[in-house]
Amino acid sequence: MTTTELMVILGGGALGYWLVAVMWPNLRQGRRPAPPPVPQAQSQGQMWHEVLGITADATREQIEAAYRARKSENDPARVAHLAPEVGELTRHRNEQLDLAYDAALRDLEWLRPRGREV
Repeated sequence: MTTTELMVILGGGALGYWLVAVMWPNLRQGRRPAPPPVPQAQSQGQMWHEVLGITADATREQIEAAYRARKSENDPARVAHLAPEVGELTRHRNEQLDLAYDAALRDLEWLRPRGREV
């Protein structure tokens, strides 16, 4: 076996691996059923304080209390016996509450003056 033959075999193997690993999933993607649409919640585009139901100048304790209250309202165990769509709405609402809580803590830490309680 010559060096040229060995290079052709290795190049063909690498090209075949690339086709299977990279191109094959892209080719099959058109045949997959579309995922179900994510339900549009009422809080799309709302600020964190609107999602949590508090004022924008709330203290850390108020933010944490509102977050805990909203999370308990949207507990997945409360809707486990209902339709799967309700569970999906609850999951989506919990994600929004988590994002709003994170944004509230970032706002509390970085945007408000330090050393003063607002």
